[in-house]
Amino acid sequence: MDMSTAILKKMLPFVAALAMVACSKDDVQVMTPNATLQVKTESSGNDPSVSYPVQVYVFQGNECCALQTLGDADQMLSIALVEGTYTLYAIGGAAYTDYELPSQSDATPASVISLISGHSHGDLMTATATATLVDGGTNTVTLGMVRKVMLLQEVTISQVPTAATAVSVTIAPLWQNITLDGNYDGTEGSSTFNLARQGNSRTWTSSSEVYLLPPSNQPASISVNITADGITQSYTYSSSDELDAGYKITIEGTYNEAIGVTLAGTITGATWQGERTISFDFNSNGTSGGGSGGSGTSTLPAAGDTYLGCYVLSSEEATDGQSAVVTLLSPSDLYSQPTETAVTAALAGCSVDGVTGWAVPTKEQTQLIEPHLLVAEPSSCGKKYLYRKTATSFGYRQFGSSDATSWPDAQSGTTYRLRPVAVMTVTAE
Repeated sequence: MDMSTAILKKMLPFVAALAMVACSKDDVQVMTPNATLQVKTESSGNDPSVSYPVQVYVFQGNECCALQTLGDADQMLSIALVEGTYTLYAIGGAAYTDYELPSQSDATPASVISLISGHSHGDLMTATATATLVDGGTNTVTLGMVRKVMLLQEVTISQVPTAATAVSVTIAPLWQNITLDGNYDGTEGSSTFNLARQGNSRTWTSSSEVYLLPPSNQPASISVNITADGITQSYTYSSSDELDAGYKITIEGTYNEAIGVTLAGTITGATWQGERTISFDFNSNGTSGGGSGGSGTSTLPAAGDTYLGCYVLSSEEATDGQSAVVTLLSPSDLYSQPTETAVTAALAGCSVDGVTGWAVPTKEQTQLIEPHLLVAEPSSCGKKYLYRKTATSFGYRQFGSSDATSWPDAQSGTTYRLRPVAVMTVTAE
């Protein structure tokens, strides 16, 4: 064997290894990104705003292959990827300064997005989308962001006893976290809001708006806690109306020594998810009376009282004092167009335990409703409420109008607010 042959034999293993490296290098080149995924966001509801920053996780199968951040509405992400099908998960309003967010290497669709201890929720939104990329192509995906929180705008409790040293409101149980794929996680959350006395008055209010994840179980429990002389008395209500993500909440309450606390809670959607109103009743022993009883007394309800969770518009007591015909106002707004079919369908959505026969109020009944709602629910001012003009026609009244004679005909195709009434006979207990 000559010298050159011997050297060649010694080099053969190295040549084979280089060939393998070359093949591996060719394999990597096949996986070089050959398509582009562009990502932008928009709101999926009536509110055009999107909560930034938006963290965008891109998955192929179970592997997260990209993680990028959209900082504002003017930004569009452009991500180079290999052709194939991808699933995108986006979390809006979750900054790294406030939330524990999964890294690209750790992320799964079920990864939990949790608050950092001591921090408060922001305007959380999520979105999910699927995109298929082809070789050399560009696919633009618009993520429709869905709001995952509700907004407690304000809590006001008035006529609080002067001896009170603290007032708070607690809502429970709430979801604790959200997951990357937009689901909720953790069922035992709660939130307590401390109110502040306004000067030397007897009115206590919350100081700022607060975002909350919605209740993990319905009905939700809403408690008003008043501390005086070192003793805390709580008034708790189990809401029959769901507190949902996408709604703005205002709670207004008045303390009355005889009956405890009466709360009027308003859930509105303005530019969120719609609008509805809920009412809360608390009797003097601290338990809820809404929907299951009156103010805790056995006397016949009078005008201005609360009965079965409804405001009493009028009460006509029988001469023997053993019964009364009462007109009750629904605790909730409905919406309807001025047709018999639409009204019938709307009234079917009015549900209060123990009350039947809900109807569109007459003009006379609307004249009783308007001043009450203008005080109890200031947001009703300027809103147009449907009333029954004749047996076959409808009109509307714009609450708070300076023209007391303005009772126009309802217009076909227009949707109005509807606050139903029910007339029933109540027997003394």
